[in-house]
Amino acid sequence: MAAVFYQNAFSAEVQLLPADTTVLKTVATLSAFTRITQIIVTSTDTAAKDIQIVATISGTDYPLGTFAIPLRSGDTNAAPTVQLLKSTQWGDLNNDIANNKALDLKSGAILKVKAGTTVTAAKAISILFTGETL
Repeated sequence: MAAVFYQNAFSAEVQLLPADTTVLKTVATLSAFTRITQIIVTSTDTAAKDIQIVATISGTDYPLGTFAIPLRSGDTNAAPTVQLLKSTQWGDLNNDIANNKALDLKSGAILKVKAGTTVTAAKAISILFTGETL
């Protein structure tokens, strides 16, 4: 297989707010093959929440995983920011050149997220996706 060289930085962010309830919220529509190398999550919620990452491909939703986010992750020094690609919830993911886990998604995929239960009033869960595209 030929070597793949990524050309452009990729970054997308989303906040899950109480008004979003538990419906899927679009993060990004990928215009090129994308390798996501970090999914960073912080929460100001005073209750632990689950979030689900979904890829929509050709109109079909494919849940990629559901992840527990501790209360106030990254919002207080008692709970660190969560790096989802380090979670054991993932099955086998590809590794990048530095042997870190990476999520590869094809061009045209729509990246979405949702909370398992409604976010507490006046609180937010913030999610940052970073990586690179071809």
